[in-house]
Amino acid sequence: MRRVIGRVLAGLLVVVALGVAVGAVVAWHEGYRLYAVRTGSMAPTYPTGSLVIDAPATDGTASVGDVITFRVSSGLVTHRVHAISAAGYSTKGDANPEPDAWTISPAHVVGHVIAGAPGLGYLLVFFQQPTGAVTVVTALLALSLLWGLFFPPDEPDETEADDTEADDTEPAGSGLPRAVDRPARPRHASAPVPVRRARDDRAPVATVGAPNAGARVGAMPS
Repeated sequence: MRRVIGRVLAGLLVVVALGVAVGAVVAWHEGYRLYAVRTGSMAPTYPTGSLVIDAPATDGTASVGDVITFRVSSGLVTHRVHAISAAGYSTKGDANPEPDAWTISPAHVVGHVIAGAPGLGYLLVFFQQPTGAVTVVTALLALSLLWGLFFPPDEPDETEADDTEADDTEPAGSGLPRAVDRPARPRHASAPVPVRRARDDRAPVATVGAPNAGARVGAMPS
């Protein structure tokens, strides 16, 4: 039973992993991106360590109040659109008291935020490290070894195996003779050898004389 449960769980994990991988590849191909929020300028909406999901940007579709990700000289920034002018977008962080000093051209917008989750940005940063994937693979191998240690596979019952091997009779109505159990003969035992008594062929000797008379040797009386 444990072996069946283990196989079912392993199959479910494989299916989930393949589904996530396929979904990630398709989303990446369509232009969706994941970003980790590294500062607190968008708190409390997206605090430090949050994960944001960006849809592909389309020129001229951002409105006031939208959260966009754009490129500046220092890297990527995710802020909210504060105002729109002919020069571009004026942005502002939710936690900042004043708007940003720059004006963003629509060509510099790389995406607009459609969802976010607090705390998951740390996980994204972890997987972006060179040792992240190696650590995950090592952890999975360790879990597999521990599972086999604490939940070993069930061994077949010896009694049931012996009964299965011994049951070599044919079902009723098959037309074949039933097997008859016979006592096993010892392999190296020899047949008993009959012992014959030695036969005394000598004739009995008759004793002449008085009974209980002993033989005497000596001279005869005169």
